[in-house]
Amino acid sequence: MITQIQHMETVDGARARLARKARQQGVSLRIDARGNWFANSVSTPGREHFVTAVSCQCTGFVNRQRCIHNSAVLVALGLLDVEDDDPEPTPPPAAAITHVPGAWGPGGWLVCTRDIEWREPVTEITIDGDDVLRVVGDQFNVTAHWLEDGHAADNMTASMPSGMSHRAAVEHWLRSLAASVDVDRLLYGAGIPEDADLWDDLPDVADELGEVA
Repeated sequence: MITQIQHMETVDGARARLARKARQQGVSLRIDARGNWFANSVSTPGREHFVTAVSCQCTGFVNRQRCIHNSAVLVALGLLDVEDDDPEPTPPPAAAITHVPGAWGPGGWLVCTRDIEWREPVTEITIDGDDVLRVVGDQFNVTAHWLEDGHAADNMTASMPSGMSHRAAVEHWLRSLAASVDVDRLLYGAGIPEDADLWDDLPDVADELGEVA
């Protein structure tokens, strides 16, 4: 035995459906000098129906007590809220990252090799053209700051899991700020090392810069 279940359409549901149909079929409304509403007839071009919030002269309303013209007026008066069946999808955020790798370099006055300083890697995350976040630090001391006009405005370090590597911190914030972006592609394009051991693959300071007296 097959049981068929019929879903009864509510009055508001029917009116919302008719309002969407009115929009699809190009129903337009006109108000005369006395404030009376008129709607164009879809089936008979050039003809208009006198319509109010509770009535319409068209055959559809006479037979069923609702029609596309009446529903259009209800929407225009703000008495009927209609959502699109197929709303426009929200475009994914445009995300980009710029990365400056860590490097050894002179610090202050270069007197001897001990004045060579480690410059920490810096990554800036940009969402929809706005500077959003700056991640600074190597594998052992990573911080994150919210940016305003390119300057650190708020310390967000405590808002991410502790003990994160630089790459993991960038990945964490990319997923938090723009979950729909291709995180792996952005990380690869920025050239951020994937393996923590790569951070240790640095030139020997003495060999690179020489011994300074």
